Amino acid sequence: MHFKPQPPCAKVSVNGGNHAASCGSAPLRRPLKDAGLALMTAGVPKSLMARARRSGLALALTGMVLAGCASSDTGATEPWDPAETPNRFIFAINRTVDMIAVRPAAVIYRDWVPEGAQKSVRNALDNLGEPVTAVNEVFQGDPGRAATTMARFFVNSTIGLAGLFDVAAMWGMKRTKEDAGITIGMWAAKNVEPENGGFYMVLPLIGPSNIRDATGLMIDYAVDPFNILPIAFNWSWWYTTPRFALNVIDYRSRTLFALDDLEKNSVDYYAALKSAYTQHRAELIRQKREKVDTKAELERRDNLALVR
Repeated sequence: MHFKPQPPCAKVSVNGGNHAASCGSAPLRRPLKDAGLALMTAGVPKSLMARARRSGLALALTGMVLAGCASSDTGATEPWDPAETPNRFIFAINRTVDMIAVRPAAVIYRDWVPEGAQKSVRNALDNLGEPVTAVNEVFQGDPGRAATTMARFFVNSTIGLAGLFDVAAMWGMKRTKEDAGITIGMWAAKNVEPENGGFYMVLPLIGPSNIRDATGLMIDYAVDPFNILPIAFNWSWWYTTPRFALNVIDYRSRTLFALDDLEKNSVDYYAALKSAYTQHRAELIRQKREKVDTKAELERRDNLALVR
């Protein structure tokens, strides 16, 4: 292919500017090449800026979610529920599964399994959760308590026959239960009330939660050695599912009366359960905050009472 010569001093427009081509009979190939290079060079900063803006927006949104999506907390105890319609849909599915399968299994477990066996199952499940509790106690600023928790784990895993018997409690080592949701709420900004855990959500097969506790649930799952090891050795299918099922049935058997009573005495069971969950989690977080800074917590309550 041949290019026809351009008139002397022909001009090529690049990004709105005029650049003179070679005078005489020189072909236009070089100006076009320079023009393409200029366009590519000019587009690089714009692409980088666009990516930076998208990354910054993603980080900002993530920060808002993890912070509870509240820049100024009013101290209101009413949970924020912007996704109420899908939450109620998932709640209805969970409730159906509970009525068909979970509650009948829990009733059979409570009535037919000997009380001693139920206690041993509870002890074993609690023992599997001790490492996660210890990790959270470290991040809550209580390494001494974490050491006690790990001591409980080693004693009960050996002398207590894989945690079936709580020998550590007999030796004066009291059991504690911590999770990452409480840890996040404990270190949240002082002006963020414990009731404000971000928007409320209902998790499939798990139940009430919020963005703070759901994030904590994922963290706990990620650091749990009894979730990591089964995946690493490719035998999680016969361990993870039975553990989850036993936890659900055991917990449901111990909350039969409380949940039945709540449902019977509430006009809106969904709203009542949402409120009860929020208040329970807030109280756990508030107790942790009081241990860290009792004076500040008392002053916060006084100020909140004056505002109200």
